[in-house]
Amino acid sequence: MRSLLATSTFIALTACAAPEPTPGPAAAVPADVSSEIVPSLEAWDFETAAADLRAASCPDGVEFTRAQSLPLGITEIDRGPDAQADAIAGLVFAGAWHLTADNPSFGGLSGLDTLRSGSLLAVSDAGAFVQIGIDPDTGAPDGLGSISYMLGAEGRQLKGKTSADAEGLVFKNGLALVSFERDHRIEAFDLEGCGAAARAARVADLPGQVEGEDVPNNRGAEALSFDDQLFIGFEFRGPKGAPTTRLMEDGSLDLSLYERPPAFHLQTGSDLENGGRATVFRAYDPVRGNRILVEVTTADGRTGEARLKSPLPVDNFEGIAFGTNPESQTRIWLISDDNFNPDNQRTLLFAFDVLE
Repeated sequence: MRSLLATSTFIALTACAAPEPTPGPAAAVPADVSSEIVPSLEAWDFETAAADLRAASCPDGVEFTRAQSLPLGITEIDRGPDAQADAIAGLVFAGAWHLTADNPSFGGLSGLDTLRSGSLLAVSDAGAFVQIGIDPDTGAPDGLGSISYMLGAEGRQLKGKTSADAEGLVFKNGLALVSFERDHRIEAFDLEGCGAAARAARVADLPGQVEGEDVPNNRGAEALSFDDQLFIGFEFRGPKGAPTTRLMEDGSLDLSLYERPPAFHLQTGSDLENGGRATVFRAYDPVRGNRILVEVTTADGRTGEARLKSPLPVDNFEGIAFGTNPESQTRIWLISDDNFNPDNQRTLLFAFDVLE
């Protein structure tokens, strides 16, 4: 999901418990998923839809507005004991940072994408876009950020969980495609054209049921990814697994694709890039806390896996994105949702580099 937006343009925008199963071998792209991902004339087409979405999101008379500056506190954290190295295969744990900000709207980060500049764009489940600057020389967050608040179609700020619960993000050619829970839908925001003044333009309404299974308010379209086609990954698990669907031209969903994460794990984020795939799954219970599984397959067939749980640093990771490290190697970014609960949770940003 690599953006083609230039760095200078983007800166101008500147917003139960049960025994755990024995881990099996990595399977970054389930066979039933990869075998079904084929070009289709009936699939929703970004290039066809983009002009209308831009016109609706940035209508005549609406001027470009810069996002608010958001200075970020950056604290590098311990990446965990060497004895846990066997929890990470095919990847190098390249960085771990705790992010903070004085702005009370900072937090709840879920969907994530990487810009051409190497900076990151995230969405908050309180209805905001958050930019996180990345130093191109060090590959670490540089403390420069911005925040802007999502506006509805009429230009009013989205407020409340029902309308503002943003979860997944694709940023392509200046358009931010965002999936929402509760009011299950996908909206587009023309950040390149109108910046913080961009209004929501409806891409698709998402169903409240998938193959006869009700989609829970808080288990909807958590994972949004794009690679010629737009894929929507649901967090809930049905009898066949976690639905990972394609958006079709008529607004319907192709329901033939499924992720099959380990028991108790739910799909919370995914990214596609040139045929490569990265997915994050989360399990949680009050006794063991968060347990995270990251699965990666690159376009050239390299694979990686990370299983994060205590004593490794861990939190509620929901966002994942392909990127590039300072040596031009493939990097995987992870970000956690602190649920606006800074006393017990943190906004963590992790970097994993894929072994050559």
